[in-house]
Amino acid sequence: MMISQFQDPSHFLMAYLEDYKMDPAAAQPLLTFSVFTDFSDSKDLTLVRCDILNKGIHDSEGRKIVENVVESYKSEVEYATVRTFNQRPDSFDIDDFIARQNEKWQKEPPSVNA
Repeated sequence: MMISQFQDPSHFLMAYLEDYKMDPAAAQPLLTFSVFTDFSDSKDLTLVRCDILNKGIHDSEGRKIVENVVESYKSEVEYATVRTFNQRPDSFDIDDFIARQNEKWQKEPPSVNA
């Protein structure tokens, strides 16, 4: 289980939840990614850069993690889960969330132009 921390203007740090729970200040990021929206208005294009900081994460895993987070904010259906987690944590069903994430993780990644 990983946790994402957002830093303005558009940077995400991903760390293991257990490390974060032990000491939020000392939790080492496993990967970081940034979203660049410079061309979103003029070219309908958003760029994402990911840096894997932990050699234990394979490139394909890092890509799946980033795609999953981006999809969570891009899709209204997925964002409803993010909103519930952030605004009504007592209503957040962690078991359902984990089951859905496991199902998504097992699927082949969508075809994306790299």
